Parts: sequence; C-alpha cells; structure tokens
Amino acid sequence: MIIPIFKPLGQSSHQLAAAIGAKSGEKATHTGTLDPMAEGVLVVLTGEDRFQKAQLSDTKKTYSFEMLFGISTDSLDLLGLPIKIESTILDPDTIRVSLTKKLPDFLGTQKQLQPIFSAGRSNGKSFFEYGKSGEALPAPKSNEITVYSLELTKCARINREKILTLHSKKIGTVLGEFRQDEILAAWHNITSALPSTVVIATLTAEVSKRTYIRGLVRDISTAIDIPATTFSIIRTQNGRFGMADCRQIESI
Repeated sequence: MIIPIFKPLGQSSHQLAAAIGAKSGEKATHTGTLDPMAEGVLVVLTGEDRFQKAQLSDTKKTYSFEMLFGISTDSLDLLGLPIKIESTILDPDTIRVSLTKKLPDFLGTQKQLQPIFSAGRSNGKSFFEYGKSGEALPAPKSNEITVYSLELTKCARINREKILTLHSKKIGTVLGEFRQDEILAAWHNITSALPSTVVIATLTAEVSKRTYIRGLVRDISTAIDIPATTFSIIRTQNGRFGMADCRQIESI
C-alpha cells in the first residue's frame, strides 16, 4: 500500500513506518525523512509498493517553518545544544527587511551542506547515531537541491518564557534517546542570557528532494548575520499527497 500519513512531533519517520508495518503485517519503508522535531505528510510504503520508493521520493515538497532568532544550536533545531546567543533585543521589522532582501538569493539550484545531525549515513550509521554516541562526526556531504519558492509570511516578537515553555514541551514529545536531558539542562542554563523577547519568522518553501529545511535556516541565518535555529517544521505537501490525504494510523 501507499499510505500518506501525518507524522506527529517527536516520533521519527522510521518509528512511524515500523509501527505501520507492524499493524499491517507487512514490511514497510517511507519516502522523504522527517526529523523528530518536524511533523507533516510522510508517505509510508508497505508490501510490493516498497519498490516504488525511488520514484515516489523524487518529488517536490512544501513546508511551513519557523525560524527562532537570537540563538543557534548544534542540531540546527530545538533538539540541540545552544552554541551562540544574541543577548540584545531584536527588532522584527529589521529582521523582516533583512529576510526580504536575502531570500531571493536562495531560489534555484544550489549545493546545500547536510546537517551534521541527520538521517544521512556513513559507515553504516546515521549522523544522528554518531551525535548521540559522542563519536567524532564524519565530514558532512553536500547535496544538490532546488528551492522553487521561498516566502516570508510573518515576523513577530514572542516572550522568552513562552519560548522556553514551548521548547520543553516539544522536547518532551521525543521518543528514544536524543540527549533530551542534556539539552533541557543547557537551555535552562541560558535563560538569563536571552533577552526578554525574541523574534520568530514564519516562512513557506517548495523544494526538491534532499533539501534540509534546517540547512536552509542555517544558511539564511548566516546570510543575514543573526543567529537562528529552526523552531518548527510542517511538511504540508509531499509529491501528490497533501494534508487532506493523510490517513490515521488507527484506520490502517
């Protein structure tokens, strides 16, 4: 079967595909990995349809995502340790102007450096596994990607305490061992270093396969010279499948 399903926050794509395989009694795989901190349309393939993986993976994907300005992390999202903090209060209008100016530079075909924490593999292990074990990470590779559209839809201030509460809640959804205790402690320790308000920008993007939204956030942050990390990712379209096409796991 070809099963479009909504992957919830905190679960890995592999965990969801495995659960569907167990429920259906068939071997299962999926197209287009979503990180634990991402949610949205995942296409799970069971039985003979598993052999359509390459074809169904080679599609455009659409995302809505949020950038949290004022902090960067080693994982490029909330499931990471803080590495850089901007202690001054940022102005959303200034960030809006900077983004409006720089976003067109990211359109088209380009090389994107793969995040060091990712589903990419080296020597039979995923980069996530290297990071969790504390082993030296292999050099990340670059992928050729295409960004078909990239638009800023909102830019606003948000209270520091609300951000920290939401961060803790999101980390609490993560299944498996991804350094959660260490990450929560590190974010708690930087509370006093963060300004009373931070800025979140909401964007939409249509991209090719192999595009990491976290990588796009990293590169946009670098381009406007303000630390940022990925606050949320929702995949709204995966090839021909959209949110309205998603099934509930209970119906399988």
